[in-house]
Amino acid sequence: MRGQLPIIIALILVTSLTVTTIIYTTSTITYTSLTVLETGSAGEWTYITEQLDSILLSALSAASPNASKSFETTYWNLYSDSVKEGDSWTRTCTIVDGCPGTRQGGRCTATYWTLYNYDDFRCIGKCDSNYTSPGFSWSMSNYTFALQQAAYSYFYRARMVAEVMLNNWRDMLANYGYVIYTSSIGGFYRINIASYGNYSESTTVMRLNATLDIYSATAGYRRMIRYVEIGYTARFYNGLWSDDGIYLPVYVNAYVDLNGVKAYYIINPDETSLTVYSIMLKRLSFLNTTGGNVTLKPIVSYYYGNGTTLLIFRINATDRNMWNQKAVVWREVVLSHRDYDDTFAPPLTIADPSSKLTRVTVAFLWAGLLSTRIEGINLYNGVKIVFKHYANTRPDTGDWLDSVPFNIYGDEKAVFPPEYVS
Repeated sequence: MRGQLPIIIALILVTSLTVTTIIYTTSTITYTSLTVLETGSAGEWTYITEQLDSILLSALSAASPNASKSFETTYWNLYSDSVKEGDSWTRTCTIVDGCPGTRQGGRCTATYWTLYNYDDFRCIGKCDSNYTSPGFSWSMSNYTFALQQAAYSYFYRARMVAEVMLNNWRDMLANYGYVIYTSSIGGFYRINIASYGNYSESTTVMRLNATLDIYSATAGYRRMIRYVEIGYTARFYNGLWSDDGIYLPVYVNAYVDLNGVKAYYIINPDETSLTVYSIMLKRLSFLNTTGGNVTLKPIVSYYYGNGTTLLIFRINATDRNMWNQKAVVWREVVLSHRDYDDTFAPPLTIADPSSKLTRVTVAFLWAGLLSTRIEGINLYNGVKIVFKHYANTRPDTGDWLDSVPFNIYGDEKAVFPPEYVS
């Protein structure tokens, strides 16, 4: 046995160098072992365990570029806003100050394309926590389905890379007398969105796990069950309208879990982006978007501790002086001009536009897609953003056009501030 001991130590050291080289050349990320190699079975199993952890983490990092492309392709192929393309409508009204259409004497005629179906998003009355509409429900279902399918597409590619790397590692160790059977390689990538009335919270979790049966001539047999899990939550309360655009603060809490050892992770704002898409953004002509789509980088970040980082995004305004004069949404919910009289009050239905509603609430989904890198792995999450507003065409004081409150919330059931409504 004394004669075999130097051979065993040499074998382990050669295996260490070879495996480390494979991992280094496969991925940009490495798992650094702090364990001093010991003689005997204990040190041998410790080293093999850490190599297995390193391979799982490296597999996710190596798969990230192609898996990210697969995620985005799947998401954008599946997600679409709830729209009604192709129709247009014309409304003639009395000129108050200006006319965005054709002016004939004291009358103004304007034609707009129909995008949203007003009836599907309308809630009669001032709807706070009781807001509901088939249009918004459909938008959310479509949004969550696209995220879940995209996550599945991402993980499918990541698992394939992990399987190849583990097989290569197994074949290499076979040259040194190890026999390894892969019992299973699995895991998941899940994105869940929950609403809590005054905010929404999205959780994304990706886990890669492997179960292997390993036989060693010197250390015997052991079944190893190892996993790597990374994830974060994204919480959104409400946005802020300002002269220079719309501010969107998002709270992110990230972590890395290696086989039950969980550590918080500080998000790098330079590797983080938020894409927001909605046809409603297309109608907000005072914002700088491309067909209702805009990708944003954080303008401010603040780390609170315990893995929580505040990221503030901004959709820039194109006109700081006039943006707030184009924020009334009527008929089949398209943006109108503020300088109209009461003929633009909200109709009862599309089929009965002459009958006006005294009070009405509408809400629309601004679908957010958040992306950030954790340990070299690009991980996506949803951010639920809601454009919601309420109109009272018979307020106690002032013109009803001046009493239309609107804001950006994390939930369609958010409550309007008391000072905004009548």
